[in-house]
Amino acid sequence: MKRRLRETGIKVLGAVPWGTHVCLFYDAQRDLLETLVPYFKAGLSGNELCLWVLSESLSEQESKRALKKVIPDFAHYQAKKQIELVPFEEWYVKNGVFDADKVIAGWSEKVEKALAEGYDGLRVTGDLFWHGGIDKKRFAEYEAKADSIIAKYSMLSLCTYSVGYYTAGEVLDVILAHRLTLFRQGNTLVLRDVAEQRGIAPPAAETLLSVVQKRFVASGFKGLDDRDAIELVLSLCLPPEESRSRAQACLEQFHTLRDFLSASQRELKRTGIPPRCMFFVELLRQLPAELLKQQIIAKPAYPSSREVFDYLYYSMRDLKKEIFKVIYLDNRNRIIEVADLFIGSVDRAPVHPREIIESAINTNAVSLIFVHNHPSGDPTPSRVDKRLSRDLVFMGMLMQIKVLDHIIVGANKYFSFADEGLIQKYEDDFLNLQIRLPLGAER
Repeated sequence: MKRRLRETGIKVLGAVPWGTHVCLFYDAQRDLLETLVPYFKAGLSGNELCLWVLSESLSEQESKRALKKVIPDFAHYQAKKQIELVPFEEWYVKNGVFDADKVIAGWSEKVEKALAEGYDGLRVTGDLFWHGGIDKKRFAEYEAKADSIIAKYSMLSLCTYSVGYYTAGEVLDVILAHRLTLFRQGNTLVLRDVAEQRGIAPPAAETLLSVVQKRFVASGFKGLDDRDAIELVLSLCLPPEESRSRAQACLEQFHTLRDFLSASQRELKRTGIPPRCMFFVELLRQLPAELLKQQIIAKPAYPSSREVFDYLYYSMRDLKKEIFKVIYLDNRNRIIEVADLFIGSVDRAPVHPREIIESAINTNAVSLIFVHNHPSGDPTPSRVDKRLSRDLVFMGMLMQIKVLDHIIVGANKYFSFADEGLIQKYEDDFLNLQIRLPLGAER
């Protein structure tokens, strides 16, 4: 196999050798097309056979339309069958059954066909987003096996994953099965070379999972204690022996996996964790909250108190100070924005109702949800919490901005003013007050 570099068409990725296996986490269809269209443009101009295995989230017509906009002679490439667009079920699940060995054999046959027809090699992409259902654990095992096979061929593979479709554990499975990982930070596409950071050889050689990684692939977190789980995280960026010794030092310092993942960068640095590992700790810390945020924002109507708690718990449970958040909703009860308005001390955050109402007007919010944490772990509302909630409901009704709930986050539990009937009580109190005031004025 020739080892010369191939242009990927993806700026942050640049040129890579044959045998490179990359995964991309994307949020929206636009993100997917912005990456795949230049990827295939580079492959077609580089005399490569191109195969796009489509998911249900993106139709063949939409894909072709996007390619035609950027590749003027796309019809020419399609006519000579240099690029194929194949539905997911035709490639991965023929007759409704996913057979990893058959899929891998299919890739091998495609590479041989490409070379026999005079192409330099094969460029592919595939996506797991298929509503017919496929065991994601089995697919991750297939990816790990495919990684070593792809490394032997004149082939580039870019596997795409819709981030909202996966749990944090499944995301970790995917990362472990690929040499390179692409994901978005805001509007910027970011590249992480997991294999290089772990001291793994380039894709010409087979890559082997460490003992703890194999145990995770086989059984997930079942059977892993906190030290093993910390080692698993560190194995993403350190060689096996070092990740094992560092994991033991972290367990002695932080005692649990949760406290390790909640540690500040300063605390991690003090334990000898290098910056490249801090990235993965931060990634695993933020992913669950980001996934839940996307799910909750995508909901067509006001989420329940439980959904709000699930979304915010990961980011608020270990805070040492009180933080007061405001969730702004539009006239269809869809979330517009989530903001931290006030940061306080261990037992109190200074909250100014006027600033809250002003921020609601500035965001064109029609209704609000308030959330704050109790670092003590006990979500029981104090007298100050109740008085604040009542005042906010009163001010909201004066300004015709509805307060939907005030949620207090504790240690794996929460208190909802709406669920307990207090929001309704405060609204009734306000209406009764309105009735009494004119009567008093007449006297």
